[in-house]
Amino acid sequence: MEGGSPPAKSTIVAVVPFGAVVEGGADEDTERPGRWARQIARRLVDRFAGEETLEVRPVILVAMPETSSQAGYLVFGSTPDASLAARYARSLGATHALTGTYRESPTAGKLEAALVDAGGHVVATFARDIAEGGLHLVEPALATWLASALGVTAEHDLAAPVTVNSQAYETLLVGMDAEVDATLLRESDPKGASAAIARAAAAYTLAAHADPAAAVVEERILLMAASAIENDQQALVLEPLETLAETRPASWRLQYMLGEVRRTSGDLNGAIVAFEHADALQPLRPGDSLTLAQLQIAAGAPAVAAARLRRIVRGGAEAPVAATARRLLLGVRHPELEKDLETAGKIAVDGQLARAAEAEAAFDRVLAAEPDLWEAHFGRGLLARQRGDADAAQASFQRAIDLNPAAAELVKDLGTVGERAGRARGRKGAKPPAKN
Repeated sequence: MEGGSPPAKSTIVAVVPFGAVVEGGADEDTERPGRWARQIARRLVDRFAGEETLEVRPVILVAMPETSSQAGYLVFGSTPDASLAARYARSLGATHALTGTYRESPTAGKLEAALVDAGGHVVATFARDIAEGGLHLVEPALATWLASALGVTAEHDLAAPVTVNSQAYETLLVGMDAEVDATLLRESDPKGASAAIARAAAAYTLAAHADPAAAVVEERILLMAASAIENDQQALVLEPLETLAETRPASWRLQYMLGEVRRTSGDLNGAIVAFEHADALQPLRPGDSLTLAQLQIAAGAPAVAAARLRRIVRGGAEAPVAATARRLLLGVRHPELEKDLETAGKIAVDGQLARAAEAEAAFDRVLAAEPDLWEAHFGRGLLARQRGDADAAQASFQRAIDLNPAAAELVKDLGTVGERAGRARGRKGAKPPAKN
């Protein structure tokens, strides 16, 4: 129905994080197979994202009861039996559940999986031996098998591996699992979370070197970089971001994110280089272009910034962005007028009536150079209000609001302050009640 919600998918699969079994002391790193197993399951969910005929959901919210014998218990990265897998499917409103185990021996690896319906019946099984250097091929094989077992046709290519070699895929999985560790530790163990982010960054750096063209590696690094900015951990993600930016210089997203990481970590010149590179690949949005102009001003390149600010003003940017660009442009082109504006603004705000003419003349000089500077119109409105010229005040305030809608809140605050002052004057002038 037009305008309504999309129809619910008839086939929904709940994917339980796969477990791992290491046989015969296959590797000194006993945690690595488990990391691979869990993240292969996660990658399978990602691979089916956006499919119309099939929805694949991860089992991630698990109640942890007092004993492992209770229903609902799940060790993160395990292979529940068919009955318990069906419970997970029903708890997520899914028609099926998928479980799996990655087995590793000294000579080879193997991935086994079982598709279980919500009633607890095993619908199909999957088994694939993994030769050395072939781990990156197991995910597309599993995805293709799952679609076939369910009798659905996928819109996306399920058979293509996401990396060109196993080394890139292996380190991608390790990095993804380390990010999960960081999320789990963020509240209880900040140092441990930082160490996990560092491990993820190191893994993604290796993945970027092994397969510079892998879109999935770029996506993970970009997401990790965005999270690092939010948590003030930019230094931890800089190396993989720079590595991939060097190997993929034509990626606008990478150059832009590199600029953001450098900017928020205080690397002024490095941020400018990255943002200018991004701008050359794809013109920056007005707000981002404004940020770049501010960086250029701070770096001592006002002429370059002025050219960018003029383009922002002339390019029809949103009012708040254009308003900020005009103010910056005034300071770059007419620093003496910016001082006049600041002085006149202080006189108007403080209500220094003896200096009102001085402020009015300063506002006139500023507006002669930049007629659309909202701060000057607002200041003139304050002066008009203070001398009792309501019509002139209203006209100036409206012009300021037209140029920058944020000025409306300031005008509203003036009205509130005026009402309070009026009530206060009324209380002072009120006569005390007559005594009987």
